[in-house]
Amino acid sequence: MICYLTSDRPGADAQIQKDVLPLLFEILSRAGETRQIDLFLYTQGGDTLAAFGLARQLHEFCKTLGVLTPLRCHSAGTLIALGANDIVMTKGATLSPIDPSVVGPLNPVIEVGPGQRQLIPLSVETVAGFKDLVSSDWDIKGEEALSAAFRVLAERVHPLALGGVYRARSQIERLAKTLLLRHRTDDDERLQGIVRELTRNFGSHDYPISRTEARKLLGAQIHADDPETEKLMWELFKDFFDEMELGQAFDPTVALHAARAGGMQGPLKVAHALAFLESRDEGVRAERELELTEVMQQPVMLGLPGLPTPPAAQPTGVRASVVGAGWKRYT
Repeated sequence: MICYLTSDRPGADAQIQKDVLPLLFEILSRAGETRQIDLFLYTQGGDTLAAFGLARQLHEFCKTLGVLTPLRCHSAGTLIALGANDIVMTKGATLSPIDPSVVGPLNPVIEVGPGQRQLIPLSVETVAGFKDLVSSDWDIKGEEALSAAFRVLAERVHPLALGGVYRARSQIERLAKTLLLRHRTDDDERLQGIVRELTRNFGSHDYPISRTEARKLLGAQIHADDPETEKLMWELFKDFFDEMELGQAFDPTVALHAARAGGMQGPLKVAHALAFLESRDEGVRAERELELTEVMQQPVMLGLPGLPTPPAAQPTGVRASVVGAGWKRYT
């Protein structure tokens, strides 16, 4: 069994990324080929190509792949699970749709603060939903009317970004079908139905697909109920849950104020466990170290005669600076 967990802790979250692939390859290479590998997986998602590569890499070292999901196996995590011969879910576990969002330099931008601009992720299905809204719900017909609707969209979203959305939808459908074909013998219509359901029909990327729903969609690929295994899965997850502090949101202001209340002076350094990749014999942990310092601001005075001396600078916020990040090996 190999455990792979990414943090969904508010303020200290992480996602599946390509940097895990060489680390996984090293662990698999040292363990050698085997009949079956079970991947204990907890994640809110991440890079779809990293997830696809991870699933295929696991298959290179085993004949049968299982995915054990104790609670949340969403987005790119669900894509990994599609590549498994067997998916074991607890009663509380959920999968999710796999429709991606696209982020690139040509995405729409919003102003989040003075001089601060942020790219808006383009949800593939949201763009497709606009098309359906115009043609189906509003029943707008005719070439001229449809062209006018497209112009409105293209004025707000760069056409090349829209092209990226189309490519992302085509890609995710191909990736999902490729993983399913590795172990399923369904006819093409059945496979297309599974892929379409997961990429288009749930209405929201955040929709939680329960074990019962997953079994209706994927059939015997979802393992039969196994209370003893599920109990062990939950006990293992709680161990990671505590070590990664998943039940506690991270707020730098609260952390620094608590340190000050305890008598600490100067900058505060805090470290987060963002991800674990672990086998029975070895593991690596993705960490991020922050330095928290108070931001001081001197009140602005008009400089008029007779005014009192300006008060001393007061803390007005907390600056969190990343001073270290990377994977650390342990045994």
